Amino acid sequence: MKYEELIRELCDVIKESENNAALIYENLENINDSINNFDLLDHDKNKVRNEVSNALGLLQHQDLHRQKIERVVNFVCDKNNIDKSQYNIASSAKSIDSDDNMSEDELEALIKQMQA
Repeated sequence: MKYEELIRELCDVIKESENNAALIYENLENINDSINNFDLLDHDKNKVRNEVSNALGLLQHQDLHRQKIERVVNFVCDKNNIDKSQYNIASSAKSIDSDDNMSEDELEALIKQMQA
């Protein structure tokens, strides 16, 4: 697989992930806003709110993985002099406040693994 094909496929994943995340977020916000209209005990409403909050946390975690994919795409483009503008991707965040950050060595290892 050529780098351009790999980048195109990863960009498709990024875009789909962004679209799905937006829809999930919107649905969870609608549920959260509707809870007061439900005929439930306060304890049960709080349980639903907690579940919505947990789902939003998972969605945020998923977004960190999307950002990692963007970093890989940008890294591959930079290292191979590929014009990123044709793929309509954002530049990578320079730092993500998380213990899940990938070092340059980890990025290179991931790319080598994907080539195998």
